[in-house]
Amino acid sequence: MAACTARCCRHGVLVDVAHRDRVLSEAPLIVRYMEATQEHDPSRWFDTEEEDDADFPSGRVVNTEANDHGCVFLDSTRRCVLQLAEAESPGLKPFYCRAYPIAIDHARVTIDADWCPEETSCCGAVEGGELTTFDVCEWELGYLLGEAGIRELRKLATDAKYLPPRPE
Repeated sequence: MAACTARCCRHGVLVDVAHRDRVLSEAPLIVRYMEATQEHDPSRWFDTEEEDDADFPSGRVVNTEANDHGCVFLDSTRRCVLQLAEAESPGLKPFYCRAYPIAIDHARVTIDADWCPEETSCCGAVEGGELTTFDVCEWELGYLLGEAGIRELRKLATDAKYLPPRPE
């Protein structure tokens, strides 16, 4: 999104500990995508404290470190270097970063609209807006649920009259 300011990353992001380990194993690659002003020491990329969180595959999470500009992996243009490094190693961007603003909270799929509610130019809700969550977040929902899951969710929403029928 061209208008995104990456405010959702301002305090770092939660990452499954298994994904943290993958990122750390790819440190030389990631460093190549970092700017000179970014933290190049992998031991300073993540908090040391892990937490329990059943919404993550391993059940354990850790936060990325943050600086004055946000997550340690954001460059000066607010782009995620993990996403940039995916050109050589697909899947480096953490799951919840990729799915944002779609989130899983206590085993429920939800929209994390409270994290940066003023960001209506990229992923925030617009009161009375013409677009639905399906319109704005179709890619993210598809990433989370897969094509069959999206079809099922659209059918449920249409049947409940939350969405108009989709033209074939």
